[in-house]
Amino acid sequence: MQNKTKQVVAAIGRWLDDRIDRASPGERLPTVRHLMREFGTAQRTVEAALKPFLEDGRLIARPGAGIVVAGMPEEKEPENYAADLLILYRNSDSRLARVTLQEVATRIKSAGFSVLQLGFSSDAQAIDVLERIGRFRACLIQVNFEILTVAFLAALHRQADHIVIDGVSATGIDVDAIGTNWREALSIAFRTFRESGHDKIAFLTSAHHARQIAMARREFHLLGSFLPDPDQRFLIELNALPGSYQIDDIAAAIGRHADVEGRLPFTALIAWGVVEGFILERALAKLGLEAGRDLSVIMLGSTDFQSEHLGRFDVVGNSHDEKLAVFERIIRARIADRPEEPQTHYLPISYVRHGSVIDLHTD
Repeated sequence: MQNKTKQVVAAIGRWLDDRIDRASPGERLPTVRHLMREFGTAQRTVEAALKPFLEDGRLIARPGAGIVVAGMPEEKEPENYAADLLILYRNSDSRLARVTLQEVATRIKSAGFSVLQLGFSSDAQAIDVLERIGRFRACLIQVNFEILTVAFLAALHRQADHIVIDGVSATGIDVDAIGTNWREALSIAFRTFRESGHDKIAFLTSAHHARQIAMARREFHLLGSFLPDPDQRFLIELNALPGSYQIDDIAAAIGRHADVEGRLPFTALIAWGVVEGFILERALAKLGLEAGRDLSVIMLGSTDFQSEHLGRFDVVGNSHDEKLAVFERIIRARIADRPEEPQTHYLPISYVRHGSVIDLHTD
């Protein structure tokens, strides 16, 4: 151990000695993350300083309670919780969003933890309910691209020891965020079209101002600027959130670009936000189009969620099963009050072919 590290370990040890002497049995000490920030050091250094206190029994590490001063009767709980996990979700039309939460709840319950699920339609409603239902060891929040306000986040922090967010729209705010970098997925789809000879490419997406959506639109604009003719990039925006697109709206938005004979000015379409493949399929059928025959199509979504791609649309995105596994791992770690710093967990992205991309090089 280097001299500087030894000095920090000793300093933390002296601080712990003093804190324990002044504390009451069962009193909860600051978290490892707090000590890391307080002493400007790494997690392993704090753990090295804590080790002798844990070994001699002066401190006790309790799941859900963190590190507490020894001496509290075993049967006394340090804090009462309404449940181990609160699943809080904004009401959505997305079947995938609902399935994700239900499967996460099933996994956490199967591991022996208690779960409470609550839906809400507005921040005010959610905050009002939160203030009346007690505390939780962890909260999983799903906002479906809507803005996560400061007031809402503050209310969550008051009621939950740890916060996990479905999606990466909110990062760097002392929460675990789990989701997909959709700009990366968009880039893979765009590159796939270019490698197949397409230089007239459209992107169907939401017009919403949520950060992930806005950044994907900017990414498409940038990628399109490298086309042989940058004017041959077509941004098709829908006035709806991902998961809420309707068949007629998609058909109308795409159809506006067709000429009088129904021909489109682009040969390839990237679609993001269509969570039911039949919706896109029927929208194209209204225009007399079939993916893989008349138009190359790649969806951005879950690679292993059959109702999204129908086994007919090529898809770029994350594995739904892998996403569930990450949720379970992170949530269980937070329920146990593990000391790791909250972070953004990006899901791996892959491309699965189902035959909806036409290779123009072979024509």
